[in-house]
Amino acid sequence: MRGWISLAVALAALAFVPGANARDAGLNARGKPFRGSLLGFADPHVHITADQRAGGLVISGKPFDPHGVAAALGHDADVHGSDGSLDITGNLLRAGNPAGTHDTHGWPTFSGWPTFDTYTHQQVYYRWLQRAWMGGLRLVVAQTVEDEPLCKIEPRRAHSCDETATVDLEIRELRALQRYVDAKSGGRGHGWFRLVYNSRQAERVIKRGRLAVIIGVESSDPFGCSEFLGQPNCDRAAIDRGIAHFKSEGVRTIFIAHWVDNALAGAALEGGDKGSFIGTMQMSQTGLPFQTGPCPHPGQGEEVTPGGGKVCNTRGLTDLGSYAVGRLMDQHMLIEVDHMSELARDQVLSIAEQRHYAGVISSHTGTGGSWDPSELRRLYALGGFASATVDGAAALVKKVLAFRAYGAAAKPGLATDVGGFAAMPGPAADAKTRPLHYPFRAFRGKVKFTRERTGSRTFDLNKDGVAHYGLIPDLLADAQRRAGGRRALDMLFHSAGAYVHTWRRAGG
Repeated sequence: MRGWISLAVALAALAFVPGANARDAGLNARGKPFRGSLLGFADPHVHITADQRAGGLVISGKPFDPHGVAAALGHDADVHGSDGSLDITGNLLRAGNPAGTHDTHGWPTFSGWPTFDTYTHQQVYYRWLQRAWMGGLRLVVAQTVEDEPLCKIEPRRAHSCDETATVDLEIRELRALQRYVDAKSGGRGHGWFRLVYNSRQAERVIKRGRLAVIIGVESSDPFGCSEFLGQPNCDRAAIDRGIAHFKSEGVRTIFIAHWVDNALAGAALEGGDKGSFIGTMQMSQTGLPFQTGPCPHPGQGEEVTPGGGKVCNTRGLTDLGSYAVGRLMDQHMLIEVDHMSELARDQVLSIAEQRHYAGVISSHTGTGGSWDPSELRRLYALGGFASATVDGAAALVKKVLAFRAYGAAAKPGLATDVGGFAAMPGPAADAKTRPLHYPFRAFRGKVKFTRERTGSRTFDLNKDGVAHYGLIPDLLADAQRRAGGRRALDMLFHSAGAYVHTWRRAGG
């Protein structure tokens, strides 16, 4: 009750805040979203609250603000500096150099951002998420995220680098977002954004035509299990306490490792400038470089040394890691197997096979370690879930249809990784000669979309690509008209149900 009173006071105060009553981001969608079944697509990997990661001063913009869109999306200069020169991580990821500048103008002109290739600006403002929901999105995993080694190299922070504390902060933000949406939708429980904590709740929410939101954790040192010079900073008791804490906070899916080795497992290598960046964090956090060698399967790995061929991290699950996997299964938690080394992933699959455990998730398949077809067959034989990563319309269709090789149960999700330092698709190569025509209708239901408008900027897929999350329906409309597009979208629109079925089989 106290939280509701505080929210009501905050909303009432809007009338007295200059600019707070400015027009919100447009949905530019008309019609009633479908309901009554488990149809709809899933995004099992999106970082709604990534504005809190890395100390809270890396990603500019919030998913919502009680004072309105101007407060949520209008203060990039406060975070990145008036010319963007304080955006060290963004500059590094975009150009391989921490020095750089960018246009910081968000609300109301959005002349600087969002763009499809940004890494450090909010792209999941709640109205943009709502537009995606109207286009058929029915399940998301809101991956809370923090990486202590990244946070520590940031010169400016709004809070500590403690990963568990940041995850807790992001969970509170998700709950506040649900209350905010409820307040705008007629009161408690009436909003389209619904946090769910078991498969039965998720199924009920989806069948009512709302968005089921699952809380996940993607961090470098879950349960505080980092290590330095080969010495772990946790024990079995710490793992038990960590799992109990996360479960009590509503977390239902978790990564064992992220970017660097920890006391539980080795991390998958990554390539390019990002891989070099992560290699620096590995040394800073663990005191040791990655141990590299042959990969478990052909085609896997990254070329760390030019001309040296592809190699993998040879570190697999530790004894503590095997214990953590078993305890997560005991608690019916879903286990994310991306980002851990290819060897560690195979070891988790083996444990799951021994225990007949279905709750194995690849939420952004191919990100953080490539998958061999034999591994995906093992995952689907268990009853697990995998995803196609977001791409341009034609490439996305091919990615989705490729999952047919794994049988009728393979209904992949659409993993965007928005907020995870991942770029979205740009304009299609044939956008000028074969543009997506507006208005268009959603693949399912009767919702009709025009070009999305936020502030004084109108976004067009043909010119802007997927500049923000609200343009996912536009991308799917473009995909639908490609060769094989309708078949691919039919698979995607069964992914929300497929995720729920995996969760149920895992006992959650």
